[in-house]
Amino acid sequence: MTVEEIFNLIPKPDGVVFSLLKVDKVTTPHPYCLGVRHVSFASDRYCGRLSEECIREGKKEGIHCMVGGCNLSFDEHVIDTILFIKVPQNKDLNNVGGLHDYLLKINDEAQKLGITGYAFPT
Repeated sequence: MTVEEIFNLIPKPDGVVFSLLKVDKVTTPHPYCLGVRHVSFASDRYCGRLSEECIREGKKEGIHCMVGGCNLSFDEHVIDTILFIKVPQNKDLNNVGGLHDYLLKINDEAQKLGITGYAFPT
């Protein structure tokens, strides 16, 4: 979904200091990282097809995310859809005039649109 589509569905009020930047996918805590063992497992057991099923089965064989120290499963690496809202400063979002009321107003519609969170870059 583009910022323009968001504007049409949940427009920003006039006279505020914040602006909608973008809607983007963000993986938390980090993107699932594939390694050589994933490729080898896919080659040996899935005719080279490195699918989500293959990755999940690989976890049962001790093949996990290759980010150092990560033992989370593939499904625990969550992809969120985030609405980025530019603010003049983000140390105290309560001081950004109109932001709190705006977020309360749009939250239900944002959830219907698949937005699962907000980020506030300066």
